[in-house]
Parts: sequence; C-alpha cells; structure tokens
Amino acid sequence: MNGRIRELRKALKLSQKNFAKQIGLKQNSISHMEAPDSPVTEQNIKLICSQFDVNEAWLREGKGEMFTENNKRQKEFFAIFDKLTPALQDYLIKTAKDLLDAQHKIIGK
Repeated sequence: MNGRIRELRKALKLSQKNFAKQIGLKQNSISHMEAPDSPVTEQNIKLICSQFDVNEAWLREGKGEMFTENNKRQKEFFAIFDKLTPALQDYLIKTAKDLLDAQHKIIGK
C-alpha cells in the first residue's frame, strides 16, 4: 500500500506537503506512509480515498483502477468544460440543470 500512496500522489502531481495539506496532515506523515512496510491507519486510508476519489480496493490491495469511475467521468467532463467559451459553459450549465429537472420528473423525485 505504501508504494501505491506514492504512486497516487505522483499521479495527482502533488508534493508530499500539498498532498498532506489536502487531507489535513503534515508532510512527515506522508513521508512515513510512503516508506516501505510502514503501517497506514484506517482513518488515513478513508481520508485519502474520500478526498481524492480513490478506489479503496486499489489502495489497499492493488485491485481495480486507481480512481473511482465517478472521478474519471468528472475529470473528462471538466476537461471538456474548461475548453469551452464562457458562453458555451453557461449553456452547458443550463442544459445540465434542465436534464436534472427532467430526471426528477421521470423518477418522481
């Protein structure tokens, strides 16, 4: 798991200091977690998975994809969104709201 924490941090392009800051820890805590055979607390596993949308099975056992499927979709969506002009971004937001309203009507929520 220690190596996967380092791999995750590198994939996010974060320093140990910035990674630690995002989950409310100090840099030396991340350094310790990345060291081979160092124990990682349940609380820190949950923090990492929650903050960065990490697949817990991947973090613990190396099974599956690094990120949850939702995270992949969000990244793809925001990459597209960032390339749009402000006017088209506004249009996309309005369309998304209209789709959400339609979904609520369909499923009765």
